Amino acid sequence: MTTSYLLGGHIPLADSSVREFHDRFPLIRRSYEQTSEWTGLSVSDLLGGGRRAGREELHAFDGLRQAALIVGMHDVLAEYGVHPDAVGGISLGGLIGAGLAGAVDRRDLFDMLHHHRLVPPRPAGERPQGMAVAALRLGDDPRKYYGEHRPGVYLAADYDAAYGGDVHVIVLSGYADALEELVAEHPRQMQMLDEYPGAFHSPLAQYASDFIAPYVAGMTIRDPEIMLLSPHEAGAVMTADSVRDFFVHNHVRQVGVKALMTEVERIGTTTVVGLGPGLPQGLVVEPLTMTLILTPDELEAAGKVLTA
Repeated sequence: MTTSYLLGGHIPLADSSVREFHDRFPLIRRSYEQTSEWTGLSVSDLLGGGRRAGREELHAFDGLRQAALIVGMHDVLAEYGVHPDAVGGISLGGLIGAGLAGAVDRRDLFDMLHHHRLVPPRPAGERPQGMAVAALRLGDDPRKYYGEHRPGVYLAADYDAAYGGDVHVIVLSGYADALEELVAEHPRQMQMLDEYPGAFHSPLAQYASDFIAPYVAGMTIRDPEIMLLSPHEAGAVMTADSVRDFFVHNHVRQVGVKALMTEVERIGTTTVVGLGPGLPQGLVVEPLTMTLILTPDELEAAGKVLTA
């Protein structure tokens, strides 16, 4: 059996969900304790007892919470005897995946994620940026919602078919006013993502890429120990050099599930595990099926089923 893990993008987590995982699994508790040791944040804060002041700091803080959860979930499955042959992720999930694949030490990964809190906010006089999500009808050409048809709007992430194949899910980045105008025209299909402080996965986020580049230059990065799949280019498997490039340019490059799934199929994957939050419900990975793990019960069940 060949197992591939897919990891989703950044998404705010419900405090109750984080606490439920933490209280039930010792290895997830250990993951949050290590995150606390490495960052100086208290476990109580990481579980939801504290919040950050600025949007950039809050965004980085939520990323740490999500990373600690997914790393802990990975360790729980490993304790059951489940070990992935390949891992790939979207956005934040790609960064976490590099850690799970052994391309960077866990502490270095979490130090980098924590460093993101220092990304400077955009100057007050600049045109505000934002992000939005769209659930389009299958067959509806997504290109009419960004690019030359919608100046100031970019395709950030393409999740392809989701919700059992009924809709095509995309995430858009751009100038906030352009996105708000688009969402107002399609209120049943789109909504703003107010928790995101910038237009990530678009050229407008170059400032974030420029900020993190010197930090990444000082990191120790190795060739992954297991196959690490790229969300940018179909068929691309990451090396140490491409992981470093990914860490620097993740903010400005479009990401997509199709690129990951092309390689998942090529390597003969028999089991796809959607590990943790950040992937749309009912994501279609045909001809394969995916085990999506979002709750403690699903994590425990997966550990038993995948080793049966």
